[in-house]
Amino acid sequence: MKKLLISTLVPILFLCGCSNRLYMKKDGIYYKNSNIAELVPYSGEGVISQDKVEHVNKNLLKVTRQFVAVEDVEDAHLTLDVRHKAKCDRVIIPAITYNGNHWGRGREPKGFQTDGEWHTYSYRRTPIPGATYSESESYAVAVWSDVPQSEQEAFSCALMPEGKMTTHSLMMPEEERPFTYVTKDGYAASTLRTLALRKGETRTLTAYVYVADKEGVENTMSLFLDEAWKQAKKDYAEVITTDKVWEYGVKYAKESLWAEERGFKGFNIGLVPDGKGGWRQRPFYKYEVGWCGQNASFINSLLFDYLRTGDVTSKDKALAALECWTAPETQRENGFYVTHYDNILSKSQNVVSDACNLGTAAQNFFETIELLEKCNITEPVARVREVALGICDFVRADQQPSGVYGKGWRENGECLYREGTVGAFMIAPMLSAYKHTDKDEYFASAKAAYDYYYNEFYKNGYTTAGALDTWCIDKESSLPLLRASLMMYDATGNKKYIDHAEAISYYLSSWMWHYESLYPKDVEVARHNYTTFGATSVSVQHHHLDEYALLWVGEWLRLAELTGRKVWREKALAVWTNGCQLISDGKLEIRGLVRPVGAQNEAFFNCRWQFDEQKDATRINNWLVAWPGAFRLETLRKLDDWTLLDEK
Repeated sequence: MKKLLISTLVPILFLCGCSNRLYMKKDGIYYKNSNIAELVPYSGEGVISQDKVEHVNKNLLKVTRQFVAVEDVEDAHLTLDVRHKAKCDRVIIPAITYNGNHWGRGREPKGFQTDGEWHTYSYRRTPIPGATYSESESYAVAVWSDVPQSEQEAFSCALMPEGKMTTHSLMMPEEERPFTYVTKDGYAASTLRTLALRKGETRTLTAYVYVADKEGVENTMSLFLDEAWKQAKKDYAEVITTDKVWEYGVKYAKESLWAEERGFKGFNIGLVPDGKGGWRQRPFYKYEVGWCGQNASFINSLLFDYLRTGDVTSKDKALAALECWTAPETQRENGFYVTHYDNILSKSQNVVSDACNLGTAAQNFFETIELLEKCNITEPVARVREVALGICDFVRADQQPSGVYGKGWRENGECLYREGTVGAFMIAPMLSAYKHTDKDEYFASAKAAYDYYYNEFYKNGYTTAGALDTWCIDKESSLPLLRASLMMYDATGNKKYIDHAEAISYYLSSWMWHYESLYPKDVEVARHNYTTFGATSVSVQHHHLDEYALLWVGEWLRLAELTGRKVWREKALAVWTNGCQLISDGKLEIRGLVRPVGAQNEAFFNCRWQFDEQKDATRINNWLVAWPGAFRLETLRKLDDWTLLDEK
């Protein structure tokens, strides 16, 4: 590597490089003979700095800034800033803000400053340490740092777009200003730490500075994400084998989630502490066909388990649940389907069903038909087909000329809202309906919707409103587009859909943790050896990690095959190993509660989110929800070769 030292104590040196690579000159950072950016000199009372610049490759510089206290300083504020010298149309802090988060009804942080004060965020909130990204008409600039190896090295980041320049900032000590975002739409005061330096003491900040030319590049952000992944240390978690994952998942569904009451047999949405040292099924909002409850997916996994193991109890529970979820009470003459069985049990008069649950139900029911036929069980097939096609017909009848579906409907067919990408959950079942009936109207509906939602994604650079408890930019709403892209490829053979699947996958990658966050050895996550590598943040409105990405592991493995690019296999394994951590073997005890076999909590609080940092007691929550286990089982039942996930 070529190195360049820039010091406040000696004259600035500079290195001229080739025009087709990134290089430093006295007045800035150049690429293809264009002055793209500059290192902003540090100016802090009582502290001086010196920069070492290393040329990692033609697009990447590593800047190491060493700070030296020349006198005692009680409250040092150390910065390493890179200024992109152009007006930028895309400005992103991955998983935190996409062009300022101005889409949606949520009250997450909007814009980049409040009352003239720039927003700063702990590196712990970012999927690549302290990552910021800006894109002008001609060039993209990304900045990120190394993972701190101690609390003393913890830092924060900010992105500051101002007219014809955007500043990428790294700062120490760790801070969050002018507020700390602590819960959905909830704020606390600034988080500030004091850094006192004695004369002669040093500190270091590192910045990776990536610059890419946009000419001829469809998705410039993908280049930065590829580089960040290349630089990342692949800290795959050590987890149980896929056979054990299956065994534990089936046991959890059949023993802990199985529920029977008058008028219902199926699966509860999850377990919560009972206040007596044990667990109980959640007593409200209990029975959901998709999203968090995943009854339709569990039905298929138990049918698959019967085929795999011959266990008759799996078949019997699957058929009992299927009978409830396809009972006449679940569907209206217009095809409307009741996605929450609680509404049937309570005889609710105000029933609303959403596209996420409807799409999940219909898609799973088409798979149910195939599994029933493999099991030589024919009696329920006609009714299951009727329900699945009825859902598709209901949504298709409401589809707009633009191709957009709705997000939620009343029983009479009234659509309550259409905003966001969540309607894309209906594309896959429309394609499945086409496969099962060979009727062109289903394919036409799917293609019109796909074109609408993909073009919206392409224009905005993000997807929206997928998580049913948020109304914002998020990751969940990208899954149905990724799945639909590969299904459209299968239906048409058009390779553009593979390109689309990659574009969506890069967006999903911007939510995925590329590193293992370090915490003090005595805190909960460290004691249980939990690693953040491969986890994904929920949305710009929910700043915590979960295992939702388990549901697209199969798509990324297939994308690796279709493109020949190992990055998608590597990321699929990162997601899988992350999502298989802390699955209980029946002996796992967390905070005094022994978890039943197959149980796993939903959320990991990687930053200051819904917990008292001084106690650090609840980074691993006690909501043992149904969906992570359902997603693991669904991923496995769709894979021909489970060993793909057992080998790193």
